[in-house]
Amino acid sequence: MRRSISDWAARYRCMDWGTLYLRIFLGGSIFFHNVWKMQNYNEIIGSYPSLFGSGGATSFVVASTAEVLMAVLLLLGFRVRLAAAAMAAGMLWLFFADGIPSGETALVYAAVYAALVITGGGLFSFDGFAAPRKTANENR
Repeated sequence: MRRSISDWAARYRCMDWGTLYLRIFLGGSIFFHNVWKMQNYNEIIGSYPSLFGSGGATSFVVASTAEVLMAVLLLLGFRVRLAAAAMAAGMLWLFFADGIPSGETALVYAAVYAALVITGGGLFSFDGFAAPRKTANENR
């Protein structure tokens, strides 16, 4: 019995909805977290660490811009694996820089981003729409 991709997609549609929810939740939470950080700009730059010899304000702008860009990519479902891998690497760096007691949330986020690296954007993403559709006969 040969099945096509459309048969498989109909059977496992709930997994695609779960991936969509995960992408929207993570992308939205990181996006709105950065909106909050930008609203409290003056308070945050005083305590923001400087990276590679630049000041705290420059590091904040670079990190926030990268996070917002990755959040938008996750929300749209475009280059999900790349965006999730970059965010997971950032969260792992944060975990090892801060240590275990204060980095638990970073480790949880890194694990969820790793799940998105494995699953990709799913069917309801720009990557999913752009992927070529093949039947089971074409895969052989």
